[in-house]
Amino acid sequence: MKCFVVILLAMLAQPVLASDWPMWRHDAGRSAATSEVLADSLHRQWTRHLPRLQGAWLDQDTLRADAVYQPIAANGLLVIGSSHDDSLVAWDLATGTPRWKFYTEGPIRYAPVASGNRVYVVADDGCLYCLDLATGKQVFRVSAAPRDQRVLGNSRLISAWPARGGPVLANGQVYFAASIWPFMGVFVQAVDAKTGQVTWRNDGTGSMYIKQPHNSPAFAGLAPQGYLATSGNALIVPNGRSVPAVLNRNSGKLEYFHLAKYRRSGGDQVAAADKAFFSGGTGFDRATGLHSEDLGGSRCPILADGLAFAGGNQVRAFDVAKPLVTTTKDKKGADQTKFKFPRKWSVAIKCDLFLKAGPRLYGSHGRDLVAIDLPTGNTPARIAWEQPLEGASAKGSIASMIVADGHMVVVTTDGAISCYGPGEVANPVEYALPSPEPLDAGDPAVRDAGRLIEAVGSPTGGIAVVLGLQNGKLLRGLAHHKNWQVIGIDGDAERIKSIRKRLDAAGVSRSVVAVHHAEPGTIDLPPYLAHLVTTENLASSGFDAIEPFVSQVFNVLRPYGGRAVLPLTTPQHTRLVNAVTDKRCPGHSVARTNGRTELIRPGSLPGSAPWTHQYADAGNTSVSQDDLVRAPLGLLWFGGSSNKSVLPRHGHGPTQQVVGGRLFIEGPDMLRAVDVYTGRVLWEVSLPQVGQAFNFTGHQPGANATGSNYVSVQDAVYVAYQSRCIKLDPATGEIIGEFPLPSLGGGAKPKWGHIAVSGDLLIAGAEPLVYEKKRVGGYTHDGTTSRHLVVMNRHTGEVLWTREARFAFRHNAIVAGNGLLYAIDRLPDTIVALMLRRGRKPTGKPRLVAYEAKTGKEAWSTTDGVFGTWLGYSRQHKLLLQCGRPARDMLKDEPADRMIVYRGKDGTIRWDKKLKYGGPCLLRGDTIMTQGAAVSLLTGEPITRTNPLTGLTQPWGYTRNYGCNSAVASRHLMTFRSAAAGYFDLARDGGTGNLGGFRSSCTSNLICADGVLNAPDYTRTCSCSYQNQASLALVHDPRVEMWTFNKLDVGTTPLKRLGLNLGAPGDRPGDQGTLWLEYPVVGGPSPKIQVTATPKNIEWYCGHSERIKSGPDGGPTWVGASGAHGIRTLEIGLPGQATYRVRLHFAEPEMVKPGARRFTISVGGQVVRRDMDLAATVGRATTAVVEIPGVSVNGTLRIELTPADGSLPPVLSGVELQAIR
Repeated sequence: MKCFVVILLAMLAQPVLASDWPMWRHDAGRSAATSEVLADSLHRQWTRHLPRLQGAWLDQDTLRADAVYQPIAANGLLVIGSSHDDSLVAWDLATGTPRWKFYTEGPIRYAPVASGNRVYVVADDGCLYCLDLATGKQVFRVSAAPRDQRVLGNSRLISAWPARGGPVLANGQVYFAASIWPFMGVFVQAVDAKTGQVTWRNDGTGSMYIKQPHNSPAFAGLAPQGYLATSGNALIVPNGRSVPAVLNRNSGKLEYFHLAKYRRSGGDQVAAADKAFFSGGTGFDRATGLHSEDLGGSRCPILADGLAFAGGNQVRAFDVAKPLVTTTKDKKGADQTKFKFPRKWSVAIKCDLFLKAGPRLYGSHGRDLVAIDLPTGNTPARIAWEQPLEGASAKGSIASMIVADGHMVVVTTDGAISCYGPGEVANPVEYALPSPEPLDAGDPAVRDAGRLIEAVGSPTGGIAVVLGLQNGKLLRGLAHHKNWQVIGIDGDAERIKSIRKRLDAAGVSRSVVAVHHAEPGTIDLPPYLAHLVTTENLASSGFDAIEPFVSQVFNVLRPYGGRAVLPLTTPQHTRLVNAVTDKRCPGHSVARTNGRTELIRPGSLPGSAPWTHQYADAGNTSVSQDDLVRAPLGLLWFGGSSNKSVLPRHGHGPTQQVVGGRLFIEGPDMLRAVDVYTGRVLWEVSLPQVGQAFNFTGHQPGANATGSNYVSVQDAVYVAYQSRCIKLDPATGEIIGEFPLPSLGGGAKPKWGHIAVSGDLLIAGAEPLVYEKKRVGGYTHDGTTSRHLVVMNRHTGEVLWTREARFAFRHNAIVAGNGLLYAIDRLPDTIVALMLRRGRKPTGKPRLVAYEAKTGKEAWSTTDGVFGTWLGYSRQHKLLLQCGRPARDMLKDEPADRMIVYRGKDGTIRWDKKLKYGGPCLLRGDTIMTQGAAVSLLTGEPITRTNPLTGLTQPWGYTRNYGCNSAVASRHLMTFRSAAAGYFDLARDGGTGNLGGFRSSCTSNLICADGVLNAPDYTRTCSCSYQNQASLALVHDPRVEMWTFNKLDVGTTPLKRLGLNLGAPGDRPGDQGTLWLEYPVVGGPSPKIQVTATPKNIEWYCGHSERIKSGPDGGPTWVGASGAHGIRTLEIGLPGQATYRVRLHFAEPEMVKPGARRFTISVGGQVVRRDMDLAATVGRATTAVVEIPGVSVNGTLRIELTPADGSLPPVLSGVELQAIR
């Protein structure tokens, strides 16, 4: 009997049920609850120390799940992914001893999932990996990315479609998602956990035209980022900073995504109950997406037994099984439904909750572990035990917990992972973090690397790409030098694995040195990535295929001196020289030094241009002359630096400036330089209060009215800073000169106002006038004018001449070009009115004056018709525009109804017209673009366009949705905010589109310059729940989808060309001149074509064009990516009578065998193709075109698709018409 009691007591002291913790927060619903009961006391068994994780985002509080290790436990193993070394490791749960390690091709940011004898993990390489849980051997890999294209993402070389939809497993299916940028395409997938076969794929949710925050629509849909969850048939997909979306788990179809409807935010954490789900502390009705009140915090509540447990300053329990739903009427009589969770109990215990195990909640308070007994009967919840973190594991705060097999695993923010169990251990094992082992400065690899770096001459470091590896020693040698990031590429898997192990042993982070298993000659690297390209092993570098090798090397070289240094023999050098042509390597140079061949990309990209002033240049054109940036646009890099030290959005600080491969951006107390091509911060110089005038969270004109306080050119950055101008070295940020203003007769040191550079001249507006001692805005003009003009030699600071205004020089009306400097000398109208109210009447007339820029000699002036607040100068046409700059958040005295254009040489009037317009006016070639319309710079007459549908001319114009910034332009693109980041395709007059997934700033920050669309994060203080808040850069990429909207008229005459794109998300101009219109219309304004399709139950589908191949008949892949499934007839109403060449576009959307889908095609009552079998003729997901050379149409074109007996329903993607008579 005594023995039985002892055994019974021993059993009671152990957990009742041992179990796994197979995924993040335990299960597919992310409940963070397990039935396992832990012992009443826990003791540390072991601690293993890992490097602290950075996380992808530096300043996103709701996107921090990847900033700490998130382990799972299964089959006695603890499995952890890492973005530090891109690995998945397994340790023995009880002892902490290593069992295996597996490397992926990108950072692992989210916890894996285990099931049976397998474990699944996703990485930033865009792939899902399935491994054998016992051995770590790969079973299969599934790529969600449509191709293996790399970009720099969060400072790492990753897929353009990183898999950041953390995996979840339910009913034998693994669900995950890839891509966080809607404009690149988004891919949500279900994969059979046993076979790796894709069960379904949703790749049509990226370009949805839906309302964004501020309730204005844009082409910007899902952007999966965070842990996916399931509940019943719902797959819940977090979308970064936005609310989660819900898809049908069985089919993959989107059920809803209320990005703007309820004005809620999201995060990367999701948990789901039967009737509700949570994103952070906010609850949502699972059926409708209606939000409840916030439960508090960014961590999801624990879900168990129909309750949601939330921690913080008190522990609370809410009923999520029976939420309260009430409906009331608002003031307009519309229903207002509220969704609320009744509170069941609360207790005054301070605790951050992590999980529930058995009858207890577990969490932390400060650095203490806390166990809380749940209430029973009349006994309230209470602390069961509390104990501090033990030993070295106490470093950092508690960030995560899991429970498995009677153990609790605790993770800290510093990377300490400790296992607690029921048995006391006298000396818990401490697995120390390996100490870094840098190479000695005298190591040959370090010296060799130093010589390579010296050849490049980059004082702020850079990125080195090593094509072809040996042992990785050169990689470490390069990384030994300050601020160098190294990327190695080789096609030998065992060699890569060996180098990775050496890097791990030396404690080298993959953010410093990363090696990739890929063929160096064929890997799709981002252009302009590397300051230095070299090799460790020429034999494996791809050099044998010399022409592709040269193209690859030159493509990856950064402009402005990127250099490939290769150890070539004389015959090899000759081969390279013969392969390097101007077509393959435009603007290249080749040198031979000390047995090494250097292929150099000197200077700027041919066709690129800078943006050096607030309004592009010293002429206020607001147009970059960049010839490279055009639609479509794809990612070059994203992530970059934090926005916390940048100016806030509503303060309208200076637009960033771009020149010499560097982007300069201002903060309240600093100026920062960023590499245009990689996003690397090159330097940041402290200038206390330099941006104080713009550091304002309310709406104000800011630099739109005062002008920028700095200007950037190739060899210097000039900052107007208090009473002097600071000249900075653009390469290093070092102060290389200071230019004070001369004494201007006022006694005190004059201050700088306006600043500009023209050639060798530094132009200053000195002594800015203060009228009311108020912040500029509305009717307040302080700081918008200056009393004096001062012109200096910009190299030496020598004052060349000064002029005093009769009234005041308006900063926006000081321009220069072709040897002349122009200025308007005029008081603001509101100041004149203020003076009159105070009994002071200004005397004399305002004037427009032109000075010889070098001498200050007056070239001409006029007092006739001087009304403007703005000047713009066209160097090309030598014409000067006088007008206003009316816009939202601008000064109230801005004229908006008149323009005068002068001949710049002598001031004679070219034309003078009454016109309505918005500003700023953009001078693009011979056109003045006026924020919606355009007139000729040469004549003032309205600019017309040729309607691509009718062939007739009509006034040129464009539309945009909500946006608080002004449009700016380049040769091929106009950029602005249109709900999300927006653009108008000038090259093809193709309509308004979006770069979905982020918002542009209230300051115009979408700048085309240096061959790149630069979009630095200028949205500090913005809390709107756009999917991403980040800096990024884009380059022209014809493979990327683009969708637009427009308001063209169809008219009543026969159409010349028309494309009808069935199921598409928007309109799109084709390369051959056809404007393809969406049907049904879902993507914003679209020309009205009368279309009727039968039957009523047609299934309209839309996928991503990257999954479609072009067939032998051609046809755009983006037409074949969407279509109508089950369509039988299509009638298109066409004005008038005409004969058309008709082209019908198809692509087989499903995995069907030849013969499964066959149909007959009739056009205009005539059979044109019998037994159309796409699977048999071109195969799946491949375009096919059927052309009918002449079809007479009188009002209606009828197309019929008749399925064969027993066949699947017909499909049709598009119809293209071209009038032939």
